[in-house]
Amino acid sequence: MATKKIGAKRLAELAGAPPRLATAEDLEAAGPRTGRTHAKQISSTTSNAPHRINLKAVSAALVDEGFDPAVEMTKILKGEVMTDDDGKPVLHPVTGEVMRTYRVDADVRLRMLNEVLQYTQPKLKAVEMKVSGALDLTSEQLDKRLGMLLAKAAK
Repeated sequence: MATKKIGAKRLAELAGAPPRLATAEDLEAAGPRTGRTHAKQISSTTSNAPHRINLKAVSAALVDEGFDPAVEMTKILKGEVMTDDDGKPVLHPVTGEVMRTYRVDADVRLRMLNEVLQYTQPKLKAVEMKVSGALDLTSEQLDKRLGMLLAKAAK
């Protein structure tokens, strides 16, 4: 039994024509998009307000599918333990640590970690300090004070 081919049909006037990029008019003429749409929520303040994505609905859909982006990113970053033919973990010959394989290269992992870092560590702000006048400390007093501050910072 022959299967019916489903998909976009090529216009007859384009037969034999070289390929070209689609324009906005071409996309509008194609009609409505198919597939799932994002979960939307109508604003309760006005009836003419634009639709906004309902993040709770998106989160619920992810949970329903058993998909947690944070957990998946963590799995990718941690990698998988390398095992030998017997299923035992492979140890690094020098350090003795368990070796891991990664689905993405080091550059992608570094960029992922950099993105996650924004949410786990505060960003430091630059502080500008203006000093006017002369210092009332001698160089010996200044050295002593700096030594005390460095010792305190080292603790």
